[in-house]
Amino acid sequence: MEPFFWKESYNTGIKQIDRDHRNIVEMANALYNTIHSDNGGRSAILQNCQKIVDFTEEHFSREEKYMEASDFPGMEEHKIEHDRLKEEARKLLLRFELDTPGSATGLYYVLREMFIEHIPESDKVFGEYYLSKAKK
Repeated sequence: MEPFFWKESYNTGIKQIDRDHRNIVEMANALYNTIHSDNGGRSAILQNCQKIVDFTEEHFSREEKYMEASDFPGMEEHKIEHDRLKEEARKLLLRFELDTPGSATGLYYVLREMFIEHIPESDKVFGEYYLSKAKK
């Protein structure tokens, strides 16, 4: 497990979406720091996890509104991927609430998947589409 580092390849070109992604990176690093600190008790870790899951769900909703407004043809597939990531994050949060060891770390890895796979492969495609529509 290692901290996140923002990469320019994560930029979609849509200011609000990119701002959200940067916020998620900051929250993920706060979780990382809490997990690895001496004063990062269970309550602080749970609070960080809850904050990340809530904000990520808000972000997905916001991103889907952009897709809908631009008639993005890949919206259904993208939404399915969002739903899968949300479900996985919620399950890990519930497991952590039930005191299952490793679930906070699992949530961290879901976030890594978002940034290593989902953003470059899916959000970038949408960003290019959205920006091309905005130019017209």
